Amino acid sequence: MWKIILNKYSPYLAIGVLCFILWQTHSQVTKYQHKANTLEATISDLNQEIKYTKIQLNDSIALYQAEVKSLNMTQNNLQAKYNNLLAASKVKPKDISNVTEVSSTIHSVDTVIAVIDSFGGIKAKLEDDFVDIDVEVLPDKKTIIDYEVRDSLTILSVQKKHSWLFGLIKWKEQKGIKVINHNPKAEIVSLQTIDIIEK
Repeated sequence: MWKIILNKYSPYLAIGVLCFILWQTHSQVTKYQHKANTLEATISDLNQEIKYTKIQLNDSIALYQAEVKSLNMTQNNLQAKYNNLLAASKVKPKDISNVTEVSSTIHSVDTVIAVIDSFGGIKAKLEDDFVDIDVEVLPDKKTIIDYEVRDSLTILSVQKKHSWLFGLIKWKEQKGIKVINHNPKAEIVSLQTIDIIEK
């Protein structure tokens, strides 16, 4: 009986299996094509310029916002670039979804009043929300500089929401990152954000 059924329906089974294999192959090709396009966009954005925007929190404070597009990497690329850092942090590449690198420089020229202490040395002090500097010049001309510099960054990850079929299908597209430096004496000189894409 099974022989009769197999003889009768074997062409349909073969066609069904072929259709499934073709569908699976098409799905894989589409996935690899999407990944190739994503990585190609990353290559074109590798040397992108940082976009700076002046923003106003209130009437007295003007801050600068730095903005770049997100880059994309595979887990293998991530491991190759950050292998030592991940090992030292005891973090597996598969557990990382996003990496952001920010470098900033702090520069200011301030004038303070110097005073002569009771031992014949000179002291000067600068203090604000982001820096504490104590300078003491001893009578033998040796100088002690005690300083603490603080920075404050707000990192915003920007996504664009998409929907299709009246909101039945929804997805998010990573658009980039915005970094606001709250220290008016600081300037962001390097900014890069990387999203990890699946294999």
